[in-house]
Amino acid sequence: MRVLSDSEQIYLNRIDALQEKIHELEKRLERFERVEEALRESEERYRSVIDNVEVGIALISPAMEIISLNNQMRKWFPLIHVDTRPICFTAFNDPPRDSVCPYCPTLKTLLDGKVHQSVTRTPSGGKIRHFKIIASPLRDKKGEVVAAIEMVDDITRRKHAETLLRKEKRVFFSVLQKAPYGAVIIDKRGKYLFINEEFTKITGYDIADVPDGVSWFLKAYPDPESRKEVLKTWKEDITEKGVSRVFSIECRNGEKKDIEFRSTKLSDDRYLTMLSDVTEQKRAEMELKQARDELEARVASRTAELFKLNCDLQDNIALLKSINAELKAFSYSISHDLKTPTIAVEGFSQILLERYGHRLDKKGKNFVRMIRESAGQMRELIDNLLAYSALGRKKLKLSMIDMEGMVIEIFNQFKAAYRGHPMSISIKPAPPANADKTMIRQVMLNLLGNAIKYSRVKEQSDVKFGGWSEPGRVVYYVQDNGVGFPMEQSKRLFEVFERLHPPEEFEGAGIGLATVKRIVRRHGGEVWAQSTINEGSTFYFSIPILS
Repeated sequence: MRVLSDSEQIYLNRIDALQEKIHELEKRLERFERVEEALRESEERYRSVIDNVEVGIALISPAMEIISLNNQMRKWFPLIHVDTRPICFTAFNDPPRDSVCPYCPTLKTLLDGKVHQSVTRTPSGGKIRHFKIIASPLRDKKGEVVAAIEMVDDITRRKHAETLLRKEKRVFFSVLQKAPYGAVIIDKRGKYLFINEEFTKITGYDIADVPDGVSWFLKAYPDPESRKEVLKTWKEDITEKGVSRVFSIECRNGEKKDIEFRSTKLSDDRYLTMLSDVTEQKRAEMELKQARDELEARVASRTAELFKLNCDLQDNIALLKSINAELKAFSYSISHDLKTPTIAVEGFSQILLERYGHRLDKKGKNFVRMIRESAGQMRELIDNLLAYSALGRKKLKLSMIDMEGMVIEIFNQFKAAYRGHPMSISIKPAPPANADKTMIRQVMLNLLGNAIKYSRVKEQSDVKFGGWSEPGRVVYYVQDNGVGFPMEQSKRLFEVFERLHPPEEFEGAGIGLATVKRIVRRHGGEVWAQSTINEGSTFYFSIPILS
């Protein structure tokens, strides 16, 4: 085995050392590759984060060139291509600008290395967008500004909302200013932020007079005790519960007014307090209360009077019952004690004429005949009076009456009784009556009898009957061609014993038309008459239509 020379040994040692260095370099290269891979992955993660945030990010060079845009910026400005390194103030504006705008935060950052921000109104995607831009410096190892990073946020919706809010505030305050009630807005420290015109009109105070709640309470409630009570109620009811309350305040001119307050809590611990002048309303309520008290007193007084009247009425009813009993006994007395001797006088006078008439001269016979006729008239008068009196006590028995048939029947009876005198009747259609048939028959007997009696002076008695319906009643009439009567005396016709013609001309006791009136009134109807002297009369009566 050959021994290496010194030079060879040195060469081999160098080779070994070189191999170790190569091996060490390989290890270092491997470490660098791993670091580079980690850096590449970190950069990709960073790029992914930047590209996927909703905030726009742009990198701008000192020459105002666009170096890089994230995804959000590319969505807003799809026509910009960063590989051409476009100038930002040209690419971001439509139409493009010729120079950078003086308020540009990016230019300021590139010049002084500080953070700047601004809000721009920029065309983007076919519409105007409002962007908030924050520019920050990007420095090298020496601290020199090598670029600017723009953080861009789309605040278009917020700006739109702010615009709407400003409009709503203007509308709100405009409405509040012209509201028909006083209004004041108060912050949480008690400061008055707004007072409308109606508040000043009602109280006389404006916001210079009462800038806060303390000033208001001192001026509106100058009496300390009253102010203390108002403050307590205000806090418990108006502020905390939101219920309305009425207080008496002193206005700027010293006038006292009753004011209704109600409060509503707004945002930021502010309150809207509304007030209305209810002075006149309170005065009216007071007057109404006084009127109500007076009415209650009068009602109590009238109630006492009614109670006394009711007691008197009960006494009168008892007295009336007693009088009716006496009247019934009196009627019985008339029908027996008075009517019996009258019948006797009439009968014996007839016997006297029949048995002893041959002994009397002509004058004596006339006297006896007058006695008999007077007794007959007395008997008829008693019968009529008894019938008239009984009408007030008799109960009505209602039924539907064929008025035309009843009139024909009664007229035929009269025609048979007065055969020596020509008479005719004309019947017009008449509605049926819901009434007491017996009583209404008496009415028609009296009216038709009078029509024939007072027209006997004419060659022929012409009688007419008819009727019609009106709202709530039916009306009937009987017309004749008799002697008639003066209309100024028509009210006397229907009273008892009232006669417009002497008994020598026309017989009768003066009770017939009074009976007609009483029967019709018992039914709730009316009776009246029209007449022309020597031409005839028409008598009317009505009967209510009962449901």
